[in-house]
Amino acid sequence: MNLFALLRLCILGTILLFSVIVMGLAANLTANTITLSFPGFAVAVSVLTIIALTPILVIDRLRKGSFLSWVVVEFGVSAVLWVLWLASASLTTSSGLFTGDCGIWISSRLESFCRQYSAVQAFSWLNWLLFKVYGILILVLAILAAMKGHKRVWFSPASDLSFSPTHTHSGEPKIPPPGAVPYQNTGGSPMPYNTTGGSYNAGPNPNPAYPGYVPQGQYAPPAGSPQPSYGAPYGSPVPPPPNPHASHV
Repeated sequence: MNLFALLRLCILGTILLFSVIVMGLAANLTANTITLSFPGFAVAVSVLTIIALTPILVIDRLRKGSFLSWVVVEFGVSAVLWVLWLASASLTTSSGLFTGDCGIWISSRLESFCRQYSAVQAFSWLNWLLFKVYGILILVLAILAAMKGHKRVWFSPASDLSFSPTHTHSGEPKIPPPGAVPYQNTGGSPMPYNTTGGSYNAGPNPNPAYPGYVPQGQYAPPAGSPQPSYGAPYGSPVPPPPNPHASHV
């Protein structure tokens, strides 16, 4: 596991933990208040976050390369949840339900509500900040990987992103330079590229089991001429054909 994969796991795990906390506290405030709207919205955003991030983390561990872990999917989900948490934190802060130190309240019930309100406000802003940091990291690392030649970086797992991408994933064929030996045949002799023009020199017979093999650029003997026996080595002189006009002794 690379550094970014570990950092990604820590950030998303922390967001899930904070979402569970906000969901519990906001649900309690919703059950004890009627006129306030921010607790219900905080509960909804927390539930959406848990529903969105849990499959991303679980399926990514069970099935590598799932579309839920693609960079474009995680970036889109992070952007949407970032906006929702910004709205939730702003709505909670703008309500102004409790200000100052919660210890000034004489009633223990009011003091408990004050602390719950402060916790919902704080964890909402923290989740917004974590989503912002994570979204920027994904965007920057994806752009760096694309500049390195990873053309399908947006459709690759986000856990594969790295702070120092070094591999090239362009997928373009590599053309060997002239004189290189790109292929090794079954006969054990290389087949070099012909860079001098003219006929192609195939070298020794690539398949000794068929001595009659004629490489490209060479010519087979005329029809009717005797062929070398199977026991003769490849390239041995072929005896001349019999002269039909010769006198018989």
